Amino acid sequence: MSNNVVSASLSGVVSAIARLSGQISAIDSKVDSVSSQVYEVKSDLERLRSDFLDMMEEQRRASVLEQATAELVSVRQEMERKFGNYGVVRNTMVGILQATDAALVRKATISTVSEELMISTPDYWLAPVLVALAAWINNNRDLAERAIREAVRRDNEHASLVMALVCRRNHRTATCYEWLARYFSTQNAARIDSDSMVYIDAYVNGIFGADEKHLCDDFMAQWIDQIKSSAPDFDDRQVDNWAEYFRTYYADEGSKYPALRDVVKEFGYIDKYLGKLDAISQISGQFSSIQKSEVNAQSLEEQVDRHLMDLVNSDDPKERQLRAQEEYLLAVKACQGDIDRARRIVNERDTEKRRQTMNIVEQMVRAVKDGSGKTEVYKKKTAVRFLSPYINRGFSKFKGDDAAAFPDKITLEINGWTGTSSAGDEGEALRQSYAAFLAQRKSAELAQATSGLNSKSMKMAGLVTLAAGIVLLLLRLSLPGIIVMVAGGVLVLYGKETERHRVKSAEEIEARYAKLLDEGSTEIGLALTQWQRARSSAEELRGLLDMKGVA
Repeated sequence: MSNNVVSASLSGVVSAIARLSGQISAIDSKVDSVSSQVYEVKSDLERLRSDFLDMMEEQRRASVLEQATAELVSVRQEMERKFGNYGVVRNTMVGILQATDAALVRKATISTVSEELMISTPDYWLAPVLVALAAWINNNRDLAERAIREAVRRDNEHASLVMALVCRRNHRTATCYEWLARYFSTQNAARIDSDSMVYIDAYVNGIFGADEKHLCDDFMAQWIDQIKSSAPDFDDRQVDNWAEYFRTYYADEGSKYPALRDVVKEFGYIDKYLGKLDAISQISGQFSSIQKSEVNAQSLEEQVDRHLMDLVNSDDPKERQLRAQEEYLLAVKACQGDIDRARRIVNERDTEKRRQTMNIVEQMVRAVKDGSGKTEVYKKKTAVRFLSPYINRGFSKFKGDDAAAFPDKITLEINGWTGTSSAGDEGEALRQSYAAFLAQRKSAELAQATSGLNSKSMKMAGLVTLAAGIVLLLLRLSLPGIIVMVAGGVLVLYGKETERHRVKSAEEIEARYAKLLDEGSTEIGLALTQWQRARSSAEELRGLLDMKGVA
């Protein structure tokens, strides 16, 4: 009875547990469903957030773009209000230069226009230059001198340069050099830009004509002295830098003489000696090419004239703040309102401008060392002319680095054999010596390979043992006879295997030494051929070591 009750109770508990389990499963399913829905909601929120941020960014850029457009209009209006006449003066100056070339405008018209602009642009340096040019055209010396004095007072550097370039166009060489000297006197040797280097290159290469009074000669030396005074170790650093530059020409001779590299003990000396001679040959060729190259005078003259037009059209310092704002706002527009990108672009431009402005020595060094082919030859000729003392001292230092004598003879080392050569014609004797060396080593290896028990003796002992076993069997000593016969058979078989192994080893040794002989003989031949070529090259180029300089 009690058992039935317990069974019924247990059955009820089991059923309850089953129902509870089902409910738990249903709850788990609902929880999974809710989790999935939560994940989807979270994903939707992330997308919504991303879309919202994108929309906000687009609105921000649109707002920035709109503001930049409005500010650009304002900046340009302010430029026009403050400096509008500057642009008129520039255009008029360019027009007069072109008109005088073509002789298409009356002198009276030029004078009238220039004087009106002088009145309407009271503080701009180019206005009195314009008056001076008009007075010059009209042979009014007094007015020209007064106008020039005023232009120089307003901006000595730019006025002097414009007058120098105008005089050059009109073939007034003596007057041109007076103005060019005045312009050079305003230059800071520590901050020479690429435009200034064009005028220096033009002067050095004779584009301004002959400097008969030597008005500009001293400025080059003065500029270098100015750089030297700011760096007490300038000379030593220049010499070291040129020596280091020349070391970049040094090439590994191993690719030209691979056999010497692989088997000749003295190759290190050969490599240093010939590597230096080849480097000197390349360096000498480079500087000789620079010095012998013809400058395209017409191209350089055209470039100087373009710089004159660029100078006339350049901004005045008073305009630069507004011009910088205009440049930044244009970058913002180009970047569709992306301020960070616009700033990066403007900063990169400023960095590039600063990079192109350096001391005059660095400008010239960069011109000589540029191997891209993009640097005009006249720039290299200018640099070589003024830097030749440092170039030659650096060359001498490079030439004396790691001085190594070319060996009189070489030592070949191949597979433990050594032999020497002086003239490179000892091939037959060296190959015989190498062959004798290998033959001796081969004999020793063959003797070692065949040493130990003699295979024939072992086979004979085996046969005797077999015969003894047979005798024992005939005497009806079965067990001893069988044992003795087995031993005899083993001895016979071992003797045969030993003989086979000995023959195989001998064949392998013969083949290996035949290969060593063939390869070694070939290496000897190649090494001697390359040694003769190296000796010939050393003899041919030896005179380069006597060079005092290359520039």
